[in-house]
Amino acid sequence: MKLHFPFLCMLWLCPVLLPAQPKPINTYFEELGQRRQHNGNILVADDGRPIVNFSSGYADFSTQTLNTPASHFNLASISKVITATAVLQLRDKGKFSIDDAVVQYLPGFPYKDIKIRHLLTHTSGLPDLELFEDLVKQFPDTVITNRNVLPELRKWQRGLYFKPGDEFRYCNTEYNLLALLIEKASGMSLRSYLKKYIFAPAGMKDTYITTPNQKHEGLIAQPQMKPHPGYDSAFVAVDSIARFKYLTYNNSSTTGQGNVMSTTTDMLKFDQAYFNRKLLKASTMQQAMTPVKLNNGIVYYDNRMDTMDGEGKMGYGLGWEIFDQPVFGISVGHGGFMFGLATFYLHNLAKSQTIVGFDNTAGSEFGRFITSALSLLNNKQPMVFRTSRSLVTLYGTALLKHGADHAATIFNANKADKAAYYLNEGEMNDLGYNLFYMSSFPGHREMALEVFKLATFIFPDSFNTYDSYGQLLKDSGKKEDAILMYKKSIALNPGNEDGKRILSELLKVQDIE
Repeated sequence: MKLHFPFLCMLWLCPVLLPAQPKPINTYFEELGQRRQHNGNILVADDGRPIVNFSSGYADFSTQTLNTPASHFNLASISKVITATAVLQLRDKGKFSIDDAVVQYLPGFPYKDIKIRHLLTHTSGLPDLELFEDLVKQFPDTVITNRNVLPELRKWQRGLYFKPGDEFRYCNTEYNLLALLIEKASGMSLRSYLKKYIFAPAGMKDTYITTPNQKHEGLIAQPQMKPHPGYDSAFVAVDSIARFKYLTYNNSSTTGQGNVMSTTTDMLKFDQAYFNRKLLKASTMQQAMTPVKLNNGIVYYDNRMDTMDGEGKMGYGLGWEIFDQPVFGISVGHGGFMFGLATFYLHNLAKSQTIVGFDNTAGSEFGRFITSALSLLNNKQPMVFRTSRSLVTLYGTALLKHGADHAATIFNANKADKAAYYLNEGEMNDLGYNLFYMSSFPGHREMALEVFKLATFIFPDSFNTYDSYGQLLKDSGKKEDAILMYKKSIALNPGNEDGKRILSELLKVQDIE
């Protein structure tokens, strides 16, 4: 049965339905469509059988083009699962060992102690997107590709952030290097290799690697966001917002870490091919889905999970995020994020349940919808839809229109009204950073600092709040204040390695002065 909704939402209910599940899942997604709180696609499947393939909102706001199940989304970091699968295929063909040094296959790679395993598990200590900052400052119109990675690593003066294997630090550069490794070991371009050995065997006819100059195939869901959070009501294409140029233009053409385009249906085909052992043998799959053990013998886990809400912890294997949740057991998958885009893929190992979700506005409620879908698959109650308004949006609107004093007054007058307003730390963080990125506009830098100052009082136990405030203070030339904020952040989270690095640099400057 296909239902059409006049409010720009479509819910495809597939003919194979489990007896106890269709009604609550159908009801939930029908209500989600009516509330218009999601913009994108969500597919829910049980044992490979799609139960719901839900589409809502616009693929392109400027043309009023609706999302449909055929909409293509950039997978963002879900692409890392595919890249890692290709690496392990080549390993199983005897092309290399994952404990080989990277420099054996990529001559000129400047770190002899980094192994292929370190790249797969984000334990290399390599720099992330900051690697290209100097190049882009010198040549602002540069579009980074994988060809830039090795030359920029050789120029990098700050060294590794830690000894390889000592820590976990998420890093896209590692997967650019893995893409280069795939090409070197296979003698094929990454695009050709993935098409022949992953997309074709899985039947993924609507999946391909994209680059900005390439002609796109099919209906593309464009990443969209509001130019001024909490103020403008209209969504625009993210690549039209100048302050995001470093990510949406300069860093738009690397591969391995992202830039695979696909649909929810094709991702279910990947899921089924992978877990039916069409892409890797069982022993390799088990290795890929085993969380990394650091040099100190401790298995790495983070108490914060990617995208999902609720109780649980997350480890990282060979390209897979590994979720350990008391209610649902062990799942694997990956989340992805770009400005104006959130993606998520999950496979519950014991129950063979699959969820694929895309939101091309990166809505703040996306994780709640994913979590609710998993709950409904397991006969649990979904998270309650928020009927309240965002207090951050109310505050941000007042700040932009009438200034800091009026905004603080509005915030304090409404913060106790939990029925009417909800308060979200992530939204507060986004508001501060987006204002700061617009610091060329009069007063916006000061407003950004005001947002993060308020956030430290609202969320006093969050290390990230102090870290963000410290970053803006540092970039505003207020080094002594920044030092105090970074010290507070590190005291709350001793694992804040980026904070430690920046604090060390600030203290060195302070000593010189």
